[in-house]
Amino acid sequence: MFGRSPLSEDQREAAVAWFEKGIADAATARVMGVARSPVKGLYLRWRIHGRGVLVAKQTKQVYSFELKLALVERFIAGETAQALAAEAGL
Repeated sequence: MFGRSPLSEDQREAAVAWFEKGIADAATARVMGVARSPVKGLYLRWRIHGRGVLVAKQTKQVYSFELKLALVERFIAGETAQALAAEAGL
């Protein structure tokens, strides 16, 4: 499913279960005995997509220049990257 992830599928599912219980990335990584950085990346994606983070997504998605420009302008204006990503479905 995620060929480049250092976490196994079972580890990702366990991490998401911890996230759903209200445990953030650092504590989840400690409890599971794994490095924090892959858990943190999973956690940030989970905050946007929820349990859908466990589903593989198409990797060759194309976005128009206008969409990219609009997102960058809104980011510079002060909107958070998380909010913009959630809205754009990234």
